[in-house]
Amino acid sequence: MKLTEYNYQLKKSRQKRFLITLIFIVSIIFIINVIMTYVLFPVRQNSVSMNPDIPEQSLVMISPLANSYDRGDVILVKSRVQNQKRSIKTVISEICNFFTACQVSFIENDKLPGTKPSLRRIVGLPGDTIYMRDYVLYIKPAGQKLFLTEFELAQKPYNVTFFTAPAGWDSSIGVKGSFNEITLTENQYFVLGDNRKSTDDSRFWGPVTSSEIEGKALFCYFPFNRFKTF
Repeated sequence: MKLTEYNYQLKKSRQKRFLITLIFIVSIIFIINVIMTYVLFPVRQNSVSMNPDIPEQSLVMISPLANSYDRGDVILVKSRVQNQKRSIKTVISEICNFFTACQVSFIENDKLPGTKPSLRRIVGLPGDTIYMRDYVLYIKPAGQKLFLTEFELAQKPYNVTFFTAPAGWDSSIGVKGSFNEITLTENQYFVLGDNRKSTDDSRFWGPVTSSEIEGKALFCYFPFNRFKTF
């Protein structure tokens, strides 16, 4: 006969410890989920779209607290497909991502373009008039008379990967490196990948709005020898 079957006090004590442990675990899950939704969460860069500054398989820390964006900021743009509702499986997967540096996930990796949030760089701000030639963006900020390159206007230095087309190259093939002038309206941001030759970005989607931005990148922390702040 088990001791708990005739010792009422011991049985109540065990039930109390179990309840306290359960409440503690649920509280930790809740706190972590709040942090990852509203404060800080990691993102793995699974493509070459942000080479060379954010290489493939880098880990970047994102904060959704940012509510203003500057030229040159790296942001996380929401998936270009219909977002699914959050589920328990999604929450558990996010917690595992947080504690394992994105090494463990309970959700299958869908690598199709546009099916996952994307790291991109803001190069055009509301009111800018912009055009592109040979993969370099030229910008005339609102109220200014002259166009300057994105690098002359950027408050934060960054590097990009260009594509030098061979003679006779059909410019309609692949990602376009030139387009005519467009003017960004209120709350519109033009975003590009740093790898200009192999990226889906505002050249395909058009400008994004603040409601389509999940957060701002704070720093890249892996690989450790490539640590940098944004």
